[in-house]
Amino acid sequence: MKLNSQNAKKNVDHQTYKVLNSYGIQTGKTQNEIIYSHEQRTNSVFYITKGFVRLVNRDKCSTKIIGAGEFFGDRSIFYSKNMYAEALSEVEYIRIDDISFSRLMNSEPKLAVKMITSISKNYIYLTEQQNLFSVTKEYFLQRKKGYPRSYRIKKQERSICCQ
Repeated sequence: MKLNSQNAKKNVDHQTYKVLNSYGIQTGKTQNEIIYSHEQRTNSVFYITKGFVRLVNRDKCSTKIIGAGEFFGDRSIFYSKNMYAEALSEVEYIRIDDISFSRLMNSEPKLAVKMITSISKNYIYLTEQQNLFSVTKEYFLQRKKGYPRSYRIKKQERSICCQ
């Protein structure tokens, strides 16, 4: 699966990037690497600067694809032994640990609310039963953001679900 690197970075808000970069660590993963899971907890918030990540709920057998400019996380309040995140492509992100996140909440409350809202939406999407409307809505949101077709609504893989 080839990625268009222009699409992978075009949604990054540079002001948000500068602020988050002062609180977190810029890092990355290669394609198919696990970012967090039940066995590899991070208790962190992530801001994708390049590439694509698949969020997975094994219990519900649901996935959500997110890309550059989006938040996701493994915060203790959203912890689930059935959820994990993996890199669909080479991915770069800013990782903000719990101590830095507390500092960010005090100095940048609007950004902290934006982060928590995004993580909450991902969590809700992955934990609720999906219907045709919600899947179609997700498809069009991904299309609007310019995600590669290969990452849009995919047939669920047995390897990630129902094990």
